[in-house]
Amino acid sequence: MGPGESSGTVSTDGRRAMRNSFSVMELMKEPSESTTAPLGGTRAQWIALAVLALATCALFAHNVERYFFLVDDAFISFRYANNLATGHGLVWNPGEYVEGYTNFLWVVLLAAGMRLGVAPEGLSCALGIASGVGVMLLLGRFSAARLGALNPLVWLPLFTLALSRSFTAWSTGGLATQFFTLLILAAQIQFIRERQGDSQRVWLSSLIFAIATLTRPEAGLFTLVAGLFFLGNVVRGRASSRDLCIWVLPWVLLVGSHFLWRYGYYGEWLPNTFHAKVNGFWPEQAQYYFGAFQADYKLGYYLPLILLGLIRSRDFAHAFFATSILAYCAYLFSIGGGRFEFRFLVVVLPGLYWLIAEGLRDLIESTDTGRPVFLALGIAVAAALLVTTHLGSVSPAAKLARHHIEPIGGTRDYTLERMREGKILAGYIEAGLLPKDLLLCVGGAGALPYYTGWPTLDFRGLNDPHIARSQLTRRGAIAHEHFADENYLRERGVAIFDSLNQLVHEGDVSHFANRAALRGDQHWKLRAVRLGKHSMVFSTLLPEAEFRTLFQHVEVLF
Repeated sequence: MGPGESSGTVSTDGRRAMRNSFSVMELMKEPSESTTAPLGGTRAQWIALAVLALATCALFAHNVERYFFLVDDAFISFRYANNLATGHGLVWNPGEYVEGYTNFLWVVLLAAGMRLGVAPEGLSCALGIASGVGVMLLLGRFSAARLGALNPLVWLPLFTLALSRSFTAWSTGGLATQFFTLLILAAQIQFIRERQGDSQRVWLSSLIFAIATLTRPEAGLFTLVAGLFFLGNVVRGRASSRDLCIWVLPWVLLVGSHFLWRYGYYGEWLPNTFHAKVNGFWPEQAQYYFGAFQADYKLGYYLPLILLGLIRSRDFAHAFFATSILAYCAYLFSIGGGRFEFRFLVVVLPGLYWLIAEGLRDLIESTDTGRPVFLALGIAVAAALLVTTHLGSVSPAAKLARHHIEPIGGTRDYTLERMREGKILAGYIEAGLLPKDLLLCVGGAGALPYYTGWPTLDFRGLNDPHIARSQLTRRGAIAHEHFADENYLRERGVAIFDSLNQLVHEGDVSHFANRAALRGDQHWKLRAVRLGKHSMVFSTLLPEAEFRTLFQHVEVLF
């Protein structure tokens, strides 16, 4: 497609929206020339715009602070980044080349920050919060170009995102969730501009999709949807095959190069996390996952508005966003959703709320004679969206674990405890009471291995191909379903197995004597040693003599 071509009715609909949509700007009386502000807007309009922007930012900042947390899994990326920054390579344990992360670009960014002396705990959250702001800026600019900056429907999706617990919480967490969302939204908006003929750089969206794919592999699905839309233009004669080849080339080159690098570096075409976490079709769990999302946010009640917008406008942007969201949610449904509360749905929230706002626009414009009625209905629906989002965000039910879906609060508390344990043990290692090189096995491979620096085996196979490819015995917490067996742990020489999912204890631990911990389908006998005012309770497969030698500098309790 040439730079000036249009692929459909987007430009026409955009002009129609500018002429006909309900807008605060249209209701304002035109002031005198002397009060005109820079860039063509009036002073009153610029003041109103500043108030709306500040209110959105304040609401977003308040909820980011309210739901701020780190997730233990983020420390997996931190450990890989630390090893890369310190010259050990992109590995979990030095010398063991296993790709136990699913966010290549994010790890590289964190490693670059660590080389500059910036701690990943702060850098990851700073990047996430900045990405959240970036998402709202991009979405607001895209909507304002269609409707006018002061149109209430431009600000409805932004206020809704700022109210959302899921959107604001996952602007922190330490993972690439919000950074990935920013890249996907930027690629989608750029793709729409390219198809409208509003961009000379017809390959740029493909490049952004490629960068997103290096951040999270799910971006490949969004790229596929865009490619199919482009192919549709080729079939209809609105673009040539050459145009499609030029568009797809940046993605193929960048992502293809990473595939080749992965195989050369790790000896695998796919990351080990694919085998450890993706365990097949599981719609039953997905029903709980999407059901919990609906129970919190009631978003399903607003989906008819999206259908209305698709039917009335026949807008390319509507169809593209809706298809992308539908394809992604179908994929997510097939694998059962996710372990952490709605993390994987954050990427589609901007598009969903934008489509709802566009549906409200079409509802308001349904008929000239009934406009006051439809206007009142539209205002009521917009208010309901904001109210249900807020109530869902503060819902008491959202604080509880639901069908193996871990809530934000529970994730925060667990991570803080693991950070505390890791730092305590790091102190005892530094003091020489504990060895620096014993092999640890954990079920929560995050903060504890990161702070201790111990060589670590993930009990669920995150960094071990043998465990990751083991046969599933039952379905359980999604992405946490593989387990190492006793013989394999003995073969690997595991010294400490965190079988209780809590290593460090305070006070009397005698009640753990002669007890066993159940991990997977196996029972593990517990041992304990005294570390100053703390005790460490764990399981071990070491022979007694080797066990006593390993812990010769501390008191063995049982």
